[in-house]
Amino acid sequence: MLSARAVADQPANQFVFVAGDLDSTAGDCRLPQDATAGSLVFVSDLEQLAAVGASGAAIVIARRELKITVEAMPPSVRCLFAVASIPMAMATLLPAFDAKRARFAQWGDRHPSAVVHESAVIGRDVLLGPYCVIGAGATIGEGCCVGSHAVVENNARIGARTTLHPHVFVGSGCIVGEDCEIHPHTTIGSDGFGYAVGPSGRPQKIPHLGIVTIGDAVEIGGNCSIDRGTLASTYIRAGAKIDNICHIAHNCDLGEDGFYTAGFMMAGSTTIGKRFMTGGNSVVSAHLTIADNVVLAGRSTVTNNITESGQYGGYPLQPLKDALKTLVSLGQLNDIRRNLNRVMKQLGLS
Repeated sequence: MLSARAVADQPANQFVFVAGDLDSTAGDCRLPQDATAGSLVFVSDLEQLAAVGASGAAIVIARRELKITVEAMPPSVRCLFAVASIPMAMATLLPAFDAKRARFAQWGDRHPSAVVHESAVIGRDVLLGPYCVIGAGATIGEGCCVGSHAVVENNARIGARTTLHPHVFVGSGCIVGEDCEIHPHTTIGSDGFGYAVGPSGRPQKIPHLGIVTIGDAVEIGGNCSIDRGTLASTYIRAGAKIDNICHIAHNCDLGEDGFYTAGFMMAGSTTIGKRFMTGGNSVVSAHLTIADNVVLAGRSTVTNNITESGQYGGYPLQPLKDALKTLVSLGQLNDIRRNLNRVMKQLGLS
C-alpha cells in the first residue's frame, strides 16, 4: 500500500503535488491501460494520461514536461504528482509494492530442511528456505533472505538485508556486502581458469586460494559466474549492477556503480574503473586497465588499456563515432569492391 501523503513527503521535492486528495491510497501499480481506481500509475505522455482517465487511478505520477494543469487532470484521477524523471520515481515508489521477501517467508523463518552448521552465525529476522545450506563459520547478517537450495560455504559472510535467491552458490570465505541481491543459479567464488602446462603438454590446475569480495548494494543477475582470486580477491565494488549470463574471471576488480549488460565477459586480472557501462555481449581481455566513466557499445571487444573516459565501440575498439562509421562502411564493402574492380578494369590494371 502507498498513500499519496507518503509520496508528497518524499525528500528534496522529488514529487510535486499538482492536485487531488492526499488521503488517496494505492494498493497496486499498473500500466495506464490496466489501471483501476486503486492503482498507482506512471504517465510519460498524454496518450497514457487519456488511458488512465478512462478507468481512474488513486495516484498518477506524470512527467513534469507534460505540464498537466488542474483543469486537464481527468476527473477519475484522485491525486496527481509531477516528476522530473519517471525512472527515478519508479525506483523510489515501487519498493512499497515489492513483496519479494514474502516469497521467502511463506515457510516461516527457517524451513525444517535448512541445514545450518552449529558454528554458523545467523542474524535477526533471517529467512532460510528449504534445503539451503549454511556452512561452518559462515555469517548471515540480519534481515537476509536465503532461498531454497542456496549454499553459503564455510566462513563466507553475507551482509545485512542481502537476498540470495534459490540455487545461489557463495563459496568458502567469500564476502557479500549489505543490501545486495543475487539472482538464481549464480555462482560466487568458483575456481578461476588457471593452469600450468608442463613438458607433457597436459594442463595442471593452479589452485585458487583467494576469495570474491562484493561491496554493498550490488545486484547480480541469474546464471552469472564470478571466479575467486588466485591468491587474493576478485572485487565487485559497491553499487555495481551485473545483468544475467555474465562471467567475471579471477583477480578482476570492477569499480563502483558500473552497469554490466547481459553476456558481458572479462578475462582475469583486469581492473575496470568507476561508472563503467557496457552494451550486451561485450568482451574485455586479460591484464588490462580501464579508466573511470567508460561506455562500451554492445558487442565491443577491449584488447588494450583504455586510459581516457569516453564512449567506445567495435573490434578493434575505436571511439564510438569512428566505430559507427566503420560499421556503416562494412555494410558497403561489397559495393566498394565491385566498384573498385570496375575502375581497375577500366584502367587496364590487373
